[in-house]
Amino acid sequence: MRDEVLNISLQTMTQFPAVEFVEDVETSDDALVQAVLGGDHAAFKQIFEKYRRPMTRVVSRYFRERADIEEFVQQSFTKVYFSLKKFRGGGEAAFPAWMTRIAVNVCYDEFRRRQRKAENLFAEMSDEENNYVESLADGRGLNPETSLIAAQLAQKVLSGLAAKDRVAMTMVYTQDCSLEEAAGMLGISPSNLKSRLFRCRTHIRKCFGHLFA
Repeated sequence: MRDEVLNISLQTMTQFPAVEFVEDVETSDDALVQAVLGGDHAAFKQIFEKYRRPMTRVVSRYFRERADIEEFVQQSFTKVYFSLKKFRGGGEAAFPAWMTRIAVNVCYDEFRRRQRKAENLFAEMSDEENNYVESLADGRGLNPETSLIAAQLAQKVLSGLAAKDRVAMTMVYTQDCSLEEAAGMLGISPSNLKSRLFRCRTHIRKCFGHLFA
């Protein structure tokens, strides 16, 4: 089953639409989980088909490259499969929330693996990114091309943060998670999260604010 999960292809996906987690009224998530644990491999295929787009949406908040998104969606589903016995059930939102936590943790682990120092950031800036920074000083507006460059540059700025800080910033500012939701997934208190976000914003302004003044 492990090979089957790892080989699930997302190649037919051409975009990542905003899809909400929904409960299957015909077969509940708890029933599907129990079926998988009972040896019904087809039940996991149902879970995959039901949640592949929402899981892709979660992962695509953290990574921009298609290959990265596909890889870490697959890793998330693999971890879900081998962790099903730990799922304790609950209301209709319990299973998608549990899967989201797994996907966030997969992204967090990858951020830790890739950790880079902020001082290396601008040595890696492309000519397009340097031109974009200059355009800000000139007062030129955004267009579709520079909007993409801005997004890429934002990812580089975030990559200079500690892994947990980057996950926290992404959850709150791009996934629109509440402080309580994000704190729960990160295993910290909301007040701790607020302090962490404040420290991150201060760090970004200190290190990079002069580029965008």
